[in-house]
Amino acid sequence: MFEKFRKDIISFGFEDLEGKRILDLGCGQRFPFSLQCAAEGAAVTALDLDYVSPDFLPVAFYRTTKHNGLKRACKSFVRRLLFDQRYYKYLEKAAVKPLRDYEANINFVTLDPASSNYPLPAASFDLIVSNAVIEHVEDVSQFASEICRLLRKGSMFYGIIHNYYSLSGGHNLEWAFPDENPARNVPPWDHLRENRFPSWAPLNRLRPEEYQKSFSEHLEVMLFEGRDINHDPGNFEGEKFLTPDIEKELHKYSRELLLTRAWCIICKKI
Repeated sequence: MFEKFRKDIISFGFEDLEGKRILDLGCGQRFPFSLQCAAEGAAVTALDLDYVSPDFLPVAFYRTTKHNGLKRACKSFVRRLLFDQRYYKYLEKAAVKPLRDYEANINFVTLDPASSNYPLPAASFDLIVSNAVIEHVEDVSQFASEICRLLRKGSMFYGIIHNYYSLSGGHNLEWAFPDENPARNVPPWDHLRENRFPSWAPLNRLRPEEYQKSFSEHLEVMLFEGRDINHDPGNFEGEKFLTPDIEKELHKYSRELLLTRAWCIICKKI
């Protein structure tokens, strides 16, 4: 996925990450993108709602409990203890680099969930990247405005938006990988039909044109296109599950909207 991101931004003139100031917005518990950018020589800031800084385990447990509660702290503790070493070993093998050697080069920032602004100075970054975050943002125009504030003039934003109207877009875990491991208990597109198995995650339910409009109010939208589970353009998800009966039931949604897993958006601050 990192190499596909590199290919995307190179096509828009962003050829080298070395020395660049990059914000990984919504870096995730294991922050793989931050590690890979840091290994390329970038100055990386990793921001998340969860406390993700890789501190000594007891310290991390205490701070995660304080910021995100005991349940999240317990989950993070078990994940780090039982699974993370294997995960990072696999990641480093794929990247052919000792990525964890670069943890010390990353600036970790924990966001206050009550704040709509990021605790970072204006015009701080050459590139901001966000993967599977924007679909959870309530006010996308405010989000785009904040991205604009943080970018330097001429700098770029790269985002992957999970399409709510796709088979996996309802964020039901049984449909996370529709073509590889289809759900046994949840009907396809249940979130657009009876919604018998509602999502635990907040989702804004915006359509692609609404995302584009919100971003274009603040930035120049240079690319907006559909992507599959591997971040490749031009492929659909779950096509075999869109039967004539379901397509008729969901007639108010276009076929492309129902079958596109995600949208890739690239913007520039002019």
